[in-house]
Amino acid sequence: MGEQKLHPTIITLDRPSHQYSLLEAEDGSLLGITEHGELIRSLEAGNHVIWDICGDEIKHAVTGQVPPQEAQRNCFTFSIGDKKVQFQRRLGPEKLPSEYLEELCREGWTCLNSILSHEIVDGLEQVACTGPYEDQEQNSELPKLCQHVAVGKAIAEPISLWVLREYLQTKDIHLGHPPGFNVLPPEQIAKAGRSWHSDIPYTKSTSPQPVFSRIGPPKACNRNTFVTDFSYENGATMLKPGSHLLESPPPESWNAPLVNNEMPYGGPEATVVEAPSGSLFLYDARTWHRAGYNRTAKKRGMMATNYETPDVYPKRDTRPACTKLLNSSVYHEMTAREQRVVTDLLMKIPEYK
Repeated sequence: MGEQKLHPTIITLDRPSHQYSLLEAEDGSLLGITEHGELIRSLEAGNHVIWDICGDEIKHAVTGQVPPQEAQRNCFTFSIGDKKVQFQRRLGPEKLPSEYLEELCREGWTCLNSILSHEIVDGLEQVACTGPYEDQEQNSELPKLCQHVAVGKAIAEPISLWVLREYLQTKDIHLGHPPGFNVLPPEQIAKAGRSWHSDIPYTKSTSPQPVFSRIGPPKACNRNTFVTDFSYENGATMLKPGSHLLESPPPESWNAPLVNNEMPYGGPEATVVEAPSGSLFLYDARTWHRAGYNRTAKKRGMMATNYETPDVYPKRDTRPACTKLLNSSVYHEMTAREQRVVTDLLMKIPEYK
């Protein structure tokens, strides 16, 4: 397939050499600290739940406070009120949640680099049939949520949820469609999204959703979960940073009819973010973007979800998939926090008028 001679700006995020930690209780709540220095169990994952662990020392990433604790391997016991609570160490973000939020507001995108554990990534690869499972075929009979607990755990990842809720200015968000996997075979371009576009609710939909004005508070944000490494060569999403703040959709010239089967605009005003598997790529639905072309010999895998405010109708009803999940064994592999989050995201949707 032909390609324009111009090349996009490429931002490459290598796997981090240092990541913070989360401390998770059995029910999925996280160890946090109040502005008064008191330890709490939190269901929200802002800066207050971010810890830096070096050897046996656990230090809060923002305040520097080192709370007393008892440690045994990756299990830590803290006194919260009059109770002793055990927490397991979990992989945390490379940056503070507030830093991701600032970047999303400024650029229209942010990337939580390598935030998912290897176990979750492996589970996602099993569902997507990529990586070690590339020779297998995806199961189209069951909702993806019911095929492996990794799907629900990824959807409920707490740092990205905090960023999305803060960005959308409401805790009451829902998914616009059941989670799906976009797997791009070698030497192919994605069937959907080839042209430059913005997403629902800023473009026409098959649902009764009206098209929203680009002016005003954000109404939806996409989150691409990188199941495999994403690169320019294997068709990573191309976007224009800052375009979420523009009042107009992509110009017609960026989607002008091209000869010799060439691609739409791919010059330096466009950006491609390369990042490892297990990264979460968030971008405002208003952001101009398009799919890329996989020039490699391996499948490129991604799980697509979009998070919407209460006044946006889902493109597809998410409740049937959630009902099947609630009746599956996979549901019981989640923590109580993950169960609650996934159920709310799929069941608390606005009724069609």
